[in-house]
Amino acid sequence: MIRRLFLVCALALITTIPALAQDDDIDAAMKKAMENANKPASKADMKKLEQQAKAQMNEAEAENEAEETKQKAAAQAVVDAKGPTSFPDWTPQVPQFTPAGPPARKLVDGEPKIVQTGTSPLSPDALCDAWDKFANPKFSHERGGSDLNHNVDLFVSYRNNEDNTTVRLEAERKAGAKITNVTVSSPLPREVTNDK
Repeated sequence: MIRRLFLVCALALITTIPALAQDDDIDAAMKKAMENANKPASKADMKKLEQQAKAQMNEAEAENEAEETKQKAAAQAVVDAKGPTSFPDWTPQVPQFTPAGPPARKLVDGEPKIVQTGTSPLSPDALCDAWDKFANPKFSHERGGSDLNHNVDLFVSYRNNEDNTTVRLEAERKAGAKITNVTVSSPLPREVTNDK
């Protein structure tokens, strides 16, 4: 029994002493750092730290640029792919709309979309009011925009809650103008690809 107690005590000492020594090393390092905290760093140390920071920033910028380039290429590939250039069949009509051409696949702010532009003699408010009448519980609806110094820029968008297809009407009229510039757009679906 005494022999077992002696062995347990010896084992406890053997495992505790290195841990205490390690704590002493940490304490010594902390004390040294605190003593050096008020001493100014040498110019060589500062230059080295500055170079390391600059290298890290350059590396991060290069990674960001590479990622942006990759995303732009992926978005452009969606635009360039063969596919439909028509809006969802439930898209509301734009009253008195004169299209500038057929719908086209384009990048808009980096996002691949189907876009159709044109004009209407109706005010942006009247166009948005007409789209508001389409409201249906099956669709999420949003309306917003601005009227600053008689420059009116309004939008109405709808999202189908079943398949997440979206359409958006943007109506813009400059102060004193008699024609409203209209843009109807819908996001193109992006294919998810696995990187190999």
